[in-house]
Amino acid sequence: MPPASEPRLAGSSRATPPLLLGIAMVLLILRVAAGIHESRHPSGSVDLVEWRPAEDAGARARSLGRPILYDFTADWCSPCQVMAREVFADRQAARAISTQFVPVRVLDRTHEEGRNPPDVAALQARYHVQAFPTLVIASPDGGDPIVIEGYPGRGALLQQLTRAGVKTRTNLRLGPQGMKVDSIR
Repeated sequence: MPPASEPRLAGSSRATPPLLLGIAMVLLILRVAAGIHESRHPSGSVDLVEWRPAEDAGARARSLGRPILYDFTADWCSPCQVMAREVFADRQAARAISTQFVPVRVLDRTHEEGRNPPDVAALQARYHVQAFPTLVIASPDGGDPIVIEGYPGRGALLQQLTRAGVKTRTNLRLGPQGMKVDSIR
């Protein structure tokens, strides 16, 4: 017999397991729904950069006289997600990127699919991409690309992109000996 100081529970506790199981199922369904939403809308940020397909980038960059900005990224990359939130989802930064460059997103799928599509693998090999995020600013006519590996923070990244864009656009207008290629109009 239990001591007199302990209260006695009335009724059966057999109904508790089905109730707990029902609550657990509802919570599981809610978590799965939240996970699906998060995967489709990471961190609630909306990417505002006008990303272009890689296969059209060279011709578009030549016609506009702009360098190509390759964003080598992966879904699982935390610094990539921070950069997307702080830079690519910022209206002013996204507008600057979309007007100064021909932006191309290159999404690594090795972790998810075991390998990358051939076009992604070729771009990663061409620019020696070893880490994520990596941004590559490339002239559509060749030349040495400018590589930014890692995410140095919003301000530093925007400064680096501005300098790289100016340098690459200047090289687009200058010939191999520094002579101006386009004529005065």
